[in-house]
Amino acid sequence: MGLVNAPPPSAWPPMGSGQLRPSRCLMVCLTCQHFQHTLAEAGVTQPACAHHQQRIPQGAHLTHRCHQWMQRLEKEIGWSPEGA
Repeated sequence: MGLVNAPPPSAWPPMGSGQLRPSRCLMVCLTCQHFQHTLAEAGVTQPACAHHQQRIPQGAHLTHRCHQWMQRLEKEIGWSPEGA
């Protein structure tokens, strides 16, 4: 979200069960512009949503999405935020 004093994704609260809905297409959290991941205390990768500033339950990022899913911008404008 671009906030200067925002907490790191590992400190975000877990996402509630009512925020995500099942998806049977490619429109899932993993393919969303807001998707990111962080490392938990034990070194386990934890998926997170930058838009909601909440951690996504393990596995839900592969089969679910929220109503604010947004296509990734790399294909449209040819840039990758990780490479910047």
